[in-house]
Amino acid sequence: MVTFCDEVKHCSCCGTTSSQTQIMSYTTFGQPDLDLRPPPMKRETIVAWIEYCSHCGYCSDNVGDLNGTARKNIIESSDYQAQLSSNEYPELANRFLCYSILLENENSLVNAAWQALRAAWTCDDANNQQGAVRSRLRAVKLIEDSRSANLKFSNQHGLDQCIQADALRRAGEFQRAKELLQHQQGGEEEIIKILFKFQLHLIESNDTRCYTITDAQQYHDLHKE
Repeated sequence: MVTFCDEVKHCSCCGTTSSQTQIMSYTTFGQPDLDLRPPPMKRETIVAWIEYCSHCGYCSDNVGDLNGTARKNIIESSDYQAQLSSNEYPELANRFLCYSILLENENSLVNAAWQALRAAWTCDDANNQQGAVRSRLRAVKLIEDSRSANLKFSNQHGLDQCIQADALRRAGEFQRAKELLQHQQGGEEEIIKILFKFQLHLIESNDTRCYTITDAQQYHDLHKE
């Protein structure tokens, strides 16, 4: 069961008050997807992962934070406003992508990548395939940029490649996904190796469908050497 409540917040960009959806409680069942999208019912809380000020267009995980004023120029930029009003994505996906733009501008590339992935998940739910592909490819680029900038994606070695490979595969970029996994550095934990192996199997099958970590573990158990 998922429960929400509303909270009135002051936008730190324009000072306007608005009602924002907050998560009160949820129950989680099962394993996450290969890109770590949470399982039901937690994934149903995605509507509360991003907040939006309808007055100025500020999108953030908290419109009442202390960053709105510093982000005002980007919020008012043509690129940001075009994304916010784009009819090529669901409304919620636009908000995640706008937040991703703000974070990328601040060189918070890892968080920016996660916001792009969340936009992809929103597109998945809306059966917007092209929007999902574009969002995933944006996430891939941001992960690459974060790696080039020596920004730490996770404490778990190889997790960034797992996420990146899944995004490429889901976007139909099979060769890029395969090359990424073939250039792994080694030293990964067993679960990461299991995910790599399952991804390579899916890539060889030209499979763009969504799978869970449980699926990867079951494949591993059936194909132990």
